Amino acid sequence: MIFDGKKFAEEIIAKLPRRKAKLAIFLDPGNVSGAKYVQKKIEVAKRLGVEIVMNKIDGSEDGIMVQLPHPRAKELIANIPPKKDVDGLREDSPYQPAVVRAIVEILNNAPSDPPLNLRGGRKGVILIVGCRGFVGRKLMQVLPNAIGMDKGDFDPSTTLRADVVISTTGQKDLIDSDMVRDGFIAIDVGYPDAEFTPAALAKASFYTPVPGGVGPVTVACLFTNLLVECG
Repeated sequence: MIFDGKKFAEEIIAKLPRRKAKLAIFLDPGNVSGAKYVQKKIEVAKRLGVEIVMNKIDGSEDGIMVQLPHPRAKELIANIPPKKDVDGLREDSPYQPAVVRAIVEILNNAPSDPPLNLRGGRKGVILIVGCRGFVGRKLMQVLPNAIGMDKGDFDPSTTLRADVVISTTGQKDLIDSDMVRDGFIAIDVGYPDAEFTPAALAKASFYTPVPGGVGPVTVACLFTNLLVECG
């Protein structure tokens, strides 16, 4: 089953409150793929009545985010007040990172028999590839029983027993068919390139495509943080 991220995101957006809010976004002009994400955020913001301002702040913002990658990311993120860090990029942010929230929402709705247990158990062997990166580390915090693996430390005895494989490395075609078992669930956080090969996805019972999988849901979860958690 191919996950329809756009449809799922629309279901989340439809439930969000419509209220005045202001979101500041910092985008590096050279970040072409990031610019596409920002455009999607602007489109959703218009529907929700949220004002978007680019590359500047004046203190009136309800939320501030940095579209990664950005050459000044460390400096910009350090200067975001924690309560306005709606993308959850600061270590002391009160918000779950939008991409992490998106992944958890997707897993909670992934078809599985017996139902997937995110806390572990017989139907809950979750493998996070790229556990040392920001997304991987945050996922390990919310999925404490998950197994973490760096992209250079593949262990077939671990990958082949995983019910869920979440790849967050940014490396194209990293995971091939000989690394996964039949019927597994594939969550691909890569963009713009997929981290699972077509052969690997052919063995999946459920997977998030690239594009159109995790990305749209991440945008919806960003506005959940802004309009619900922040509100």
